[in-house]
Amino acid sequence: MTLDEQLQSYSFYHVIEVAPGVFTRGYRQLMGTQRPVLDAIRSLPLAGKRVLDIGCRDGLFCFEAERQGAEEIIGIDNDLSPAAVEFLIPHFKSKVRMHALNIMDLAPEQFGKFDLVIFAGVLYHLRYPFQALKQIRDVLRDGATLIIETGMYTLHEDQALLWCPTGTEGPYEPTSVTFFNIKGLTDTLRTFGITVQSHSYLDNHSIPHDRCTLICQFHEAKIDEELRRYWDGQHKLHTDAAEGPRVLATWGLVLNAER
Repeated sequence: MTLDEQLQSYSFYHVIEVAPGVFTRGYRQLMGTQRPVLDAIRSLPLAGKRVLDIGCRDGLFCFEAERQGAEEIIGIDNDLSPAAVEFLIPHFKSKVRMHALNIMDLAPEQFGKFDLVIFAGVLYHLRYPFQALKQIRDVLRDGATLIIETGMYTLHEDQALLWCPTGTEGPYEPTSVTFFNIKGLTDTLRTFGITVQSHSYLDNHSIPHDRCTLICQFHEAKIDEELRRYWDGQHKLHTDAAEGPRVLATWGLVLNAER
């Protein structure tokens, strides 16, 4: 079977060069949102690093990380691409491994922890975004980099907000239901120990929504352990007479001991 016949036999999402001047027939209209992610990957020293691509589809970002010298690259997607698994990985003689997995089922016990996690074009689709960010936090090595590309709400940026359109109210199709503004996403990530190092909008901060790429770094020491215990269900704030007043005092709250 010729290369063109192989390309014709699959459906592709990404536009990927498979031979000089020969590309997969993916969605060219999405290349603009993908370019900042590729630039971010190319800016990082990936030699010897472990990389996870969440929502990998045909593997555009996986293969780029491999070209940049990453030692191990894993892609996950809950709708795994036959084109990637059956054609692209063998064609490139790639060491990329892809698994059918939903982000909500991601855990460090499966693949360990990573030096770079790529989370592109997924966040705005998620009904449970905060849980997904926790799943990502749990597979980041201390000092790891997180690249996020997502749809962003661009209004009221003095307040941390999450815009949750449904049906035809949103800018895309009905699965696009989670649009943080930049303060909302930055502040939320900070509670997970993830600091936004830089962010760039695709269309010069268009109103009321735009695509945005963020480069972030994770540091375990920046997590508030009191809050982590509270949110992860390990606290005794309401039952421990010693812990409650101390934690509330730390948070600047007044506890009425007589109540």
